[in-house]
Amino acid sequence: MNTINFLLITSCLSLNIIKQASALPPPELTLPPPVPERSRLDSRFLESRINPNRTQLDCTTDDDDAQIQSGVIPSRYRWTDFNVFIASSYSSDERTLINNAMYRLSQVLPCVNFGIYPADSTPSGDYVNIVKGGGCSSSVGRIGGEQDLTLASPGCMSIGTIMHEMIHALGFHHEQCRPDRDDFVTIQTQNIEPGKEHNFRKYSSKQVSTFGVGYDQRSIMHYGAKYFSKNGQPTIVAKNGGSVGSTGELRESDKSKLKNMYNC
Repeated sequence: MNTINFLLITSCLSLNIIKQASALPPPELTLPPPVPERSRLDSRFLESRINPNRTQLDCTTDDDDAQIQSGVIPSRYRWTDFNVFIASSYSSDERTLINNAMYRLSQVLPCVNFGIYPADSTPSGDYVNIVKGGGCSSSVGRIGGEQDLTLASPGCMSIGTIMHEMIHALGFHHEQCRPDRDDFVTIQTQNIEPGKEHNFRKYSSKQVSTFGVGYDQRSIMHYGAKYFSKNGQPTIVAKNGGSVGSTGELRESDKSKLKNMYNC
């Protein structure tokens, strides 16, 4: 073979390799979902459109003793990327209200990446799947893979309730489950609806941490006086005679606990 023929063959082989390479599909880029944004629509206005009759459902958790074991939530249960996927059954107003709740929490925890998957996307990795159901509930902390957070409509469609459930997913139990709760409130077990007792269990200091923040009977994570009452009588009574239960807003105590948990 002479030099010219060798060069021609080599050139043809090179061109074929280039053509084959160019025919391969480009590698998929894994982009983070868009971050929640500050909405121009006021949350209270959205609530009034979604839930004009102001119906409200009580909140519960999907956790169990086997899951929590040694604490409200060891570091493996915390999030670096708190991403959610919102079921297509939610209306535009409902999606915006969920966005608003996430935006507020993202301002408290700048060290966590918050993201909302687009409706037409396929979520992956660890994420919260927000679905309509019969109540308001969430697992406590990052479980791994897909984990459901249930927000019935309209009963769970308030920004306070949505933040409450998201804070469960971020890693906090109810305020009235703290080890020191008996110093501040009395649980009236005789008034609790059968099957709902687990929502009032008290965890030991080996299981949960207060993260150095005092008890707040008006915390966004605190039940109201008659939550899960079977007879209309109080299930929780404050020892100081004051009101108990969330005002629907994040308190400074709530922000401090989140910041301390995540070292933000």
